[in-house]
Amino acid sequence: MYKSTATLGDVYHLALPLETQLLVGGEFLNRPVSWACSLRPSPPAFPKLDGNELALVDIEDLRHLDPKARLERVIYSLRTPGISGVAVLGPVSATAIAAANDCHIALFQLPDAISLTQVERAIIRLIVDRSGYITQRSAELQRELSRAALNGGGLKQIVQHLFAFVQQPVILVAEDGRVSVAAGLEKGGPDQQQVVLDALPNPTLLRSWMATQAPGALPQAVGLLPLASSSGAFRASIVSAICVGDVVRGYCLLLRRETVAGQEISAVEEVAALQGASAAALEWAKQNAVGIAEDRMRATFLDELLASEIADEQAWIQRGASLGYDLVKPHVAILIEATHVPNWPAPLLRFVQQQNITGPYAKREEGVLIFWPVDDPKSGRALKAVAHDLTARLQTTHPKVRVVIGIGRPGVGPAHWRQSQMQARESWRLGKEWETSPVTYFGDLGLYQLLTGLGSNPEAARFYRKTLGKLISHDDNRNAELVQTLDVFFVCHGNLSQTATRLHIHRNTLTYRLEQIAQITQLDLDDADARFSLQLALKLRPVMK
Repeated sequence: MYKSTATLGDVYHLALPLETQLLVGGEFLNRPVSWACSLRPSPPAFPKLDGNELALVDIEDLRHLDPKARLERVIYSLRTPGISGVAVLGPVSATAIAAANDCHIALFQLPDAISLTQVERAIIRLIVDRSGYITQRSAELQRELSRAALNGGGLKQIVQHLFAFVQQPVILVAEDGRVSVAAGLEKGGPDQQQVVLDALPNPTLLRSWMATQAPGALPQAVGLLPLASSSGAFRASIVSAICVGDVVRGYCLLLRRETVAGQEISAVEEVAALQGASAAALEWAKQNAVGIAEDRMRATFLDELLASEIADEQAWIQRGASLGYDLVKPHVAILIEATHVPNWPAPLLRFVQQQNITGPYAKREEGVLIFWPVDDPKSGRALKAVAHDLTARLQTTHPKVRVVIGIGRPGVGPAHWRQSQMQARESWRLGKEWETSPVTYFGDLGLYQLLTGLGSNPEAARFYRKTLGKLISHDDNRNAELVQTLDVFFVCHGNLSQTATRLHIHRNTLTYRLEQIAQITQLDLDDADARFSLQLALKLRPVMK
C-alpha cells in the first residue's frame, strides 16, 4: 500500500510530538528522510552525514559543545551535506529561522520536556519500517475516531481529531455538496472561511471523480481534486468517499496549502482521508439507524490486530467472533500476489468462499494477506495443495497470470499471527526471487528458515557486506560475473572442470576469475574457514535484498 521511503511530512505528522511547530519549509515536506541523527555534546557534533538526514538539536547540548555556538551556524554547516531538516529542542532565534530559509532546510521546533532519544527512536522506526509504522498509526487513528463516535462526540469531534493528526483543514460534505462540518479553518475568520468553502469541488466534479474508480474499489479510493482559484491559501483537496453500505453519503476532504507542491498524495493524507471517511460513515449510519458498518470493521480488523501488542487474547477472540471469525483455531498466514487478473482480489475471495472458509484478510503492497483457519497447529503444509489449486484455477481463466504465494506456519492464538505473517512474506519474497514454484511454504525452506531471521540483524548485515560487498560492487560496476562464478564453484564442490563446464568458460578463464575473487575479497579460497564465510554470505544474499 505504501512506498518504502519516508518523507519529512511522514516524520512531521507521524513521528514528531503533536505540539511540534513547523517554522520553515512547508514546501519541503515531500523530501525523503534517510535517517535521524542527534547532535552530540562533544566533537564531532554529528556522525558522517550522507544527505537527507533529519538533524535533532538540543540547545543545551549545543552550548556544552561550544558555549559560543549558535543554531544558525549549525544550520549553515548542514547545507553542504544536503540535510533535509532540523528539529530543535529549545529556543529558536529569528536568525536561525532566516538561516533555514536561506539554506532551504525545513526547521521544526520541538515542544519542551520531551525526550530527544525517544523522538529519534520514533523517527528511525518510521524510516526502517514505514509501511508497518503507518499501518499502526492508521489503526491508532481508527480506534481514536471510533471512540469519538461511540462516545457521542459526533462528526465535529471526528474532524477535530483528524485535523490534529494531519494538520490540514478537514471538511465533511454531503453527497449534494453541502458542508456538514469542518475543522482547521478557524484562523481565517468567517469571511475567509466562506471563501474557502465556496472554492470546494462541486458535486459534479466529485461525482465525476467517483465514476473513474473501479467497481468495488471506491471505499478505499483517494483522489486529488483542485480548488477554485479564489480559494486563498489552499490549492487542492484530497477526497475520499463516505460509503454507507453501497450508498455514497458524502465525502471527506483534506485541504492542501499552496506551499505544498506536486500531485502525489502522501501516506498521512491517505490514512486521514480513508479513516475520516470510515468514521463519518459509522456516525452517519448510527444517526440514520443504519447498522451496516461491519464491512468497514472487517477491513480494518486484521491491520489493527497485527499492529497491536496482544496483551489480552480473549478480547481479540471475542471481537473476532463478533465478525464471524473463529480465532480460537490456529490460522496460517498466506500472502498471495496475482498479476494480470481483472478485478483482483474478487476471484480470490470467491475461491475462499467456495472452500467454506471465513478468515480475515487485508491488502498489502505485495498482494493479499489472508489468515486461513486450520486444524493442525503444527504445520501449514496442507495449504500447499489449496494454494496450488487456486493457482491452477487462475491460470485456467487468465492465461497471462503470474502467481506468487508464500505460506507461513500456523499461528496458535492472535499473539502469534504476526510471526506467521513474517514467515509468509519471507516465503513469498524468496519464491518470487527463485521462480521455481508459484507456491513456497516456510516449512520447506530448510536452512533459509534460520537465515530469514538474520535479514534484519545488523551483525549479519555487517558480515554480509564485509564478505561479499566488494565483490558485488565489482560485478555491478564492470558487468562482471564473479559472484555467479563463486556460487557455481561451491555448487560443484570446488571441482574446476565441472565449474568451467557449467559456466561454459575455459578452465584458464575460471582460474583467472577465482584469483580475482580472492584478491577482491582478501580471502583464501583454499582456506576452509574462508570458504565457509563465502558460502554463508552467498546463502544470506536472498534474505539481505
